Amino acid sequence: MILQPGNSFTVVRQIANHLDTDTNYVRAVIRNAYTDAIIATLDLTDKGSQRFKKDWQVPADPSGQGFYISVVTSVYTNSIYTTKNANYGDEENTYLVQERVMRTLGGGGGSLDAFTVRRIIKEEIGNIPAPEPIKFPKQKMPEDRTDEIITAIKGNKTEVPDVDLSPVLSKIDEVRSAIDTKDVTPETDLTPLQQLMEQEMKRLAQVFLTREDEITAKVVEGIKSEVLTQLKGIVSDTTFSMAPTTMKMNTPAAPKQEEAQPFDLKSLAL
Repeated sequence: MILQPGNSFTVVRQIANHLDTDTNYVRAVIRNAYTDAIIATLDLTDKGSQRFKKDWQVPADPSGQGFYISVVTSVYTNSIYTTKNANYGDEENTYLVQERVMRTLGGGGGSLDAFTVRRIIKEEIGNIPAPEPIKFPKQKMPEDRTDEIITAIKGNKTEVPDVDLSPVLSKIDEVRSAIDTKDVTPETDLTPLQQLMEQEMKRLAQVFLTREDEITAKVVEGIKSEVLTQLKGIVSDTTFSMAPTTMKMNTPAAPKQEEAQPFDLKSLAL
């Protein structure tokens, strides 16, 4: 049996023993026959003569290919459906949920299922003509109208009004005032130079101290040379006379002095 999606379907259970006068209760459990997932649980209404029924709306078929459902009815002895009647077993019925073929009036006709709808839409879309490409008008290069602009400028000779230079002069006065009020540059700090000179003097003193013997020897040698030169001059100008009992030495009143030569400090080069 095929069930139309969206239509109402009546679930029925007739108890086979018509002689049974006990009060019974019937519940139907509807499942997806493939996945076994419960779709609905229905408590059937007692219509008398051991007949129970319940209307149920068939679910939609999203796949368009149909699916099977399993309807299992069970008989219970209490209204809370906890104790089944041992005299009756469960009954199961399987139904196909699918769009039924609808025949058109006047004979003939065909089905209109989801596949047919998709096919029709696809065909109609394929029949839509492709849009024509947009045609843009041919672009023209802009004309060179420089001559016209120059002519218009020459023809529009107007006197240039006097330019107001007061804002410029005002700014110049502001600059002068800023220069006059500028703080005087502070005196240059010569402390680093002074420290450097002190370091150099200490270095030279250290050189003299480390070469004191060498410098002293050179100074003494220079003095000796100068003394010997002076003595040679004195001796060369002295005359001796011998008497029987005495010897007389005459020296010039003013011995010839040689021009003093400056002491050459280069001989003490460090």
